[in-house]
Amino acid sequence: MSKNKTFNVCYLREYMDPEHQGEFFYAYETVYRNVPEKFRYKFNDKTKLKIVKFLDWNFKETATNFAKTTKVELIDQKQYYQTYEDVFGETASGNKDMWYDYGQKYDRQSLRKDFNIKLTRSKVKSYNDKRIN
Repeated sequence: MSKNKTFNVCYLREYMDPEHQGEFFYAYETVYRNVPEKFRYKFNDKTKLKIVKFLDWNFKETATNFAKTTKVELIDQKQYYQTYEDVFGETASGNKDMWYDYGQKYDRQSLRKDFNIKLTRSKVKSYNDKRIN
């Protein structure tokens, strides 16, 4: 395990896809970004449940297709910052857009702390709508 490896605590809210009857998707919000791996043990099921309850209570929902299902997941650094180029290789050469939208480029309403803002800024092209790379 690399000493610089991190993980990300993400809050997921499930929504019904209005264009495909019966299908659902998750919208992600990062709660803690670039958490050092040495703290993973602190994010056990009990802690994740506390985070879910707090965010459920405080989230300002405006969507009518919210399916009333939420959870917290721990996303490893490699997956969190995976780009189109990482997924498609040569076909998407130079495309550094994020493959998954976990809120990497924004300080969304659920974000509590980024433990390594330099890492975030090195991986994304823009941050809070300001171009940085």
